[in-house]
Order: sequence, then C-alpha cells, then structure tokens
Amino acid sequence: MTGQLLLLWQKLDHLQRMRAYLTFSRDQTAPLMPIVDWTLLTPEHHQILAAFRVRFSDFQEHLGKAMRAIAIEEEQRTEPFTAILLYMEKLGIIDSAERWKEIRELRNAINHEYEDDTARLGSFFAALVQSVPELLAWHDRLDDFCRRHYAIPANNGPDSIELH
Repeated sequence: MTGQLLLLWQKLDHLQRMRAYLTFSRDQTAPLMPIVDWTLLTPEHHQILAAFRVRFSDFQEHLGKAMRAIAIEEEQRTEPFTAILLYMEKLGIIDSAERWKEIRELRNAINHEYEDDTARLGSFFAALVQSVPELLAWHDRLDDFCRRHYAIPANNGPDSIELH
C-alpha cells in the first residue's frame, strides 16, 4: 500500500469513529428540535447542542479531507476545493457540489453566530440535524469507492463502535 493510500485508509478509519460520535450527538439533539424557547434549555441541553455542532463540523471537515486525498490519488485538481467537489459529484460520492456548499455555509453560520440570534440559531440546528443523513450517505459512498478502487479493507461499520 502506498503512503498516500495508507493515509487515506487512516482518514477513513478516523471518519468511522467520528461517525459514531456524530450519530450519538444527533440522537441526543433531535429530541430538542424544534427549539422554541431557549430559556427552557438546561445546561445539559446546551452541552448536547455544543457537542453536536462540533461533531457535525469536524465530520464534514474530515470528509472533505478524505475527498481531497482521493482527488490527489486520482491525480485530479485539488484547488479550488470546488474542483474536488465536482470530481466527487462525477464519481457519485456526493449528490451535488452545491449541496455540499450549502451544508458548509450552514455549518459556518452556526459556528459564527452561536448564541447571537436564537431564532436563526434554532433553525440552523434543525437544518444540521436534517443534514446528517446526507453526510452519512456521502461517507458510505466514499468508503465504498475506496474499498472498490484501492483495496482498502471494509470498516466494521458505524454500529460496531460503542460509546460510553
């Protein structure tokens, strides 16, 4: 296995662990939706929301890094990042470059406007929760592509990781 493929395998392994934490956080966050009155949220609720926000952001970031590694391995353009997104769209890993960017903008907005405008913030959290299945599907497709094209061993699956 080449150094680049070993790095990609490590990224996929890391994403698998991150996926389990993101799913756990999403499951903790979903019952809080929609957030109508922020004053009713407990400190534990705020902690749940903060963990979800970070885990969502990190997962998308690392998914993007894995896509970049594939583009490098395939000798595709990696700048601007849109070139990677368009290549991933062509491979069928993501549904559309525009949708990736929409989720990225949402992620950026929630990270920069955290606690400034509670009405907008509530809608951002709801949209992030609704976007998790897309990220997970893109992760599945990316993992499948790598296993088929690079003989990277299959992960044990997102349900094999226990959270304590």
